[in-house]
Amino acid sequence: MITIELNGKQQIVPPGSAVTDLLSIIGSDEKSVAIVVNDEIIRPDKRSAHRLLEGDRVEILIFAGGG
Repeated sequence: MITIELNGKQQIVPPGSAVTDLLSIIGSDEKSVAIVVNDEIIRPDKRSAHRLLEGDRVEILIFAGGG
């Protein structure tokens, strides 16, 4: 297992996990979020190929409508 920082808290994920795997682990809808790994935006078409590494800093930003 590897440890990453997810929105400021430690999260353990299996080695070789992609961003899409992380979203599945936490139960997030990947269509309504933006993902930033180590200050780099990970576009939706790149999420399944972007592998997480020990110590990565991941921010998941949720889009919210309002008015």
